[in-house]
Amino acid sequence: MLTCDVNFAFKSKEGEEVCGDSIKIKRNEDRVVVTVSDGLGSGIKASILSTLTASLTTTMLFNDMPVDEVMKSILATLPKCKVRDISYANFCSVLFKAKENICYIAEYEFPVVLLFRKDDFIELKKERLFVEDREIKESYFTPQEGDLLFIMTDGVSQAGLGSKLYPLGLGIENIKREIFNLIRYKLSPKEIVNHLIDKAKRLDKGIKGDDALCCALHFRTFNRLNIMVGPPSDSNLDEYVVNRFINMPGRRVICGGTTAQIVGKVIGREISLDLKTISEDSPPVGYMEGVDLVTEGIITLTQVFRYLDGQTNKVGYGASLIVDFIEKADEVCFIVGKAINPAYQNPLFSYDMSLKFKIVNDIAKILERKGKIVNIEAY
Repeated sequence: MLTCDVNFAFKSKEGEEVCGDSIKIKRNEDRVVVTVSDGLGSGIKASILSTLTASLTTTMLFNDMPVDEVMKSILATLPKCKVRDISYANFCSVLFKAKENICYIAEYEFPVVLLFRKDDFIELKKERLFVEDREIKESYFTPQEGDLLFIMTDGVSQAGLGSKLYPLGLGIENIKREIFNLIRYKLSPKEIVNHLIDKAKRLDKGIKGDDALCCALHFRTFNRLNIMVGPPSDSNLDEYVVNRFINMPGRRVICGGTTAQIVGKVIGREISLDLKTISEDSPPVGYMEGVDLVTEGIITLTQVFRYLDGQTNKVGYGASLIVDFIEKADEVCFIVGKAINPAYQNPLFSYDMSLKFKIVNDIAKILERKGKIVNIEAY
């Protein structure tokens, strides 16, 4: 099954503190919805208009509302500007259904949507839909692994407008050539969007320009990560929980020596410690057949939390490996045992107040803010 990474960058119009272009992302395992909107004008007012449009559109499409109903809701909320006779905000929404492997794109007065497949540019076939005399362009395509879909506001395509180099602005053809070159040089989607926004900044220097936002959707294989933390409260559940953990698709990490011993006993495998990884920051990591990584428990998880929370850049070897696994994962599932470890806890505390539950929940909140799917199972 495929999913898509979403990378974006933006710049504000010179003299404005807030960007008038907005992006909203909503996802679960089955679908991803991304909406980019450009508000009329610039600054705070444009930001409010684009944020409202992007939020409304993303939420409704995510909940399977048809695009004509979405458009009617937007028109009821944001009517045309009576002075300039144009919409207060345009938008482009992308709905990717992973299980069906179908990507739907809806564009309303939107300037730049480009699809690249390896070294080829794919021309999207667009159908026109009219809702209350407003034209929406709809298109569908079947994503393949490695596809790149770029969505950008006119602050990118019109960058440098009126300059000697680009009197009519950077333009779509120049953007396409730029992206082709960057793809050939193996730049990541994140690096490409940053490059395009940096280029828009350079071209607009001294001529104010406009707000600009560039977004790239990169389609790739869906990655899962499963982390088992602590043994179950009832030893009679050991076999059930271990078998559930071992049979879950994706990478598997065990945090805690006692937990690893229980897993090894149930599946009949031994733990192999890598003593070369021991340091003053953390105990050594271990490996087990059927498991990608075995680490110490509370100390390692605390380091993972502090790194993800931006409190430190220095973590032990085990924590650095877990962070790397997490950053590459789309979905993270924590299997958390309710057993109280007397080495760390007051046994009079209830399990949900234990240190490991607090750390796991704190990590989960950070990951959800980053757009990852997080599940916590307790036994």
